[in-house]
Amino acid sequence: MPDQLDGPVRDFVSGLRHMHRELGLSLKDLEARLPASRSSLSRYLRGQSLPDERLLVQWCKLSFTGEDRLPELVRLLHLANEAAAAGESTPPGPSEGKGPPVPAQRPPTDDPAPKPAHRRKLVLAGAATAAVIAAATVLVVVLNGNGAPSDGVSRETPAAKDTERITVHNVDKDCRSKHTRECSMGLAMDPYLAYRPSNIGGRVWHGEQLTAECRIANGVTVTDEVGGHSSIWFRVRQDGKELWMPGIRIDPGELQYSTLDNCE
Repeated sequence: MPDQLDGPVRDFVSGLRHMHRELGLSLKDLEARLPASRSSLSRYLRGQSLPDERLLVQWCKLSFTGEDRLPELVRLLHLANEAAAAGESTPPGPSEGKGPPVPAQRPPTDDPAPKPAHRRKLVLAGAATAAVIAAATVLVVVLNGNGAPSDGVSRETPAAKDTERITVHNVDKDCRSKHTRECSMGLAMDPYLAYRPSNIGGRVWHGEQLTAECRIANGVTVTDEVGGHSSIWFRVRQDGKELWMPGIRIDPGELQYSTLDNCE
């Protein structure tokens, strides 16, 4: 890694290189799988420029290990962009050994940078605005299972006092009318643990409605198919079990204007 790299840019490039080594693909192989040239990918790995967030999502989703690392890499990418914009961290250019990075394109969001994933009481500083851009691929867990399509029909009883109805939203338009394995989304058992199959206790599809009891803002950051991300989670019940729905996977308007209390 170039010695000139420092601060958040160095942290991001270090994480990106570690993920890339675990992936085990050559730049030629990556060029065939990603919308980027070998020279661009090489510059990202040397810290000469920064990838946009959508490309980072596609890069990481090539392996389960990369998907696990994605939330932290997205956080580091945001910090690297902010540092570069403020002139605090300057990666070397391709020939001069210095020069500012190419800013990464990321969806607008009011979410703060994700906080460390550990349990603690929190003060919710306002509803985050979920960003939705174009389609890439899933970073949410999909599971096998049976069950009838919902099409907006709730499985739960009507929302009681101090609860809200939330509607499952899939940004992948091709999945909105399908009740298939590839189009399902997981409900987590613990919003502070990695969002992976071992932490999934239920599943939902686009259009389903659930009753949310409360919310948190400092859970594990979940990134959707197109690079939108949020660390907000809603506590729901399904088949008598207490589970958690990632805020990035509900209707954006419901996420933005939710008035639910914080979970204790």
